[in-house]
Amino acid sequence: MNQTARGLTIYFCGHESCAPGHFFGPAIRTHYLLHVILKGKGIYRTGSKEYSLKEGEGFLIKPQEVTYYEADPLEPWEYAWVSFAGGDGERLLREHIQEETGYVYGFEEGNEWKRCMSKLVELFLEGGDRQDAMTGYFYLLFSMLPKRKEEGEFEASYLLRAESYIHHNFSYSIRIEDVARHVGIDRTYLYKLFMKHKNISPKQYLTAYRIMEAKRLLEDTELSMTETGLSCGFHDASVFCRCFQQAEGQSPLQYRKGIRTGSLGYNKIP
Repeated sequence: MNQTARGLTIYFCGHESCAPGHFFGPAIRTHYLLHVILKGKGIYRTGSKEYSLKEGEGFLIKPQEVTYYEADPLEPWEYAWVSFAGGDGERLLREHIQEETGYVYGFEEGNEWKRCMSKLVELFLEGGDRQDAMTGYFYLLFSMLPKRKEEGEFEASYLLRAESYIHHNFSYSIRIEDVARHVGIDRTYLYKLFMKHKNISPKQYLTAYRIMEAKRLLEDTELSMTETGLSCGFHDASVFCRCFQQAEGQSPLQYRKGIRTGSLGYNKIP
């Protein structure tokens, strides 16, 4: 099941309801092997470390490392697994499985991860050319794991996503609530991030970006003032002119006239 175009190869998927005390190993594997515990519990051992795991958790077997795992004698686990390799698979591991342990993980609340893993196994067992569908469920499964990042990395990621959303949607009637929802954080936290890293609020950033784009259109096109404002997300000509005046100290028309004389240019926002 070669997924080299995406940097991911899925080699095998399976499912097992273990008998009490059932074990495997010590042994090594050729590829990454991700186990998802559907119910019950057991232990996983690698090197000098041993982990007690239960439903909603799982363990990662790394290539060429000696591992051992055993079902609980009273509540033996039922698990599913997927064997994989490739750069994209390694990227997902770095983003979602904690470096300190590197071997165990836990899904967030809910049971959607169970359905996702079961579907991945089902598609593999059906055979045929199901690469795209299997890859989709593989990515979806990882999306249900919390990302493992330091606070600073989280902040940078949130800020980047917020800026990207604004850059691609500034011409629409978006609100700061829309930006926060897209990023996955509340509006208050988004405000704190912008003030901390940009020294302006999200609303000010959105307005500044719209003004910057308006200046570009005033320089490069023959659009009217109304058309320019509408193209940059100002759905009222008077609001556009007022915001532009406050930001630039002159009206859009005055700015265009200055451009025509070669005395003005536009600057980027922070």
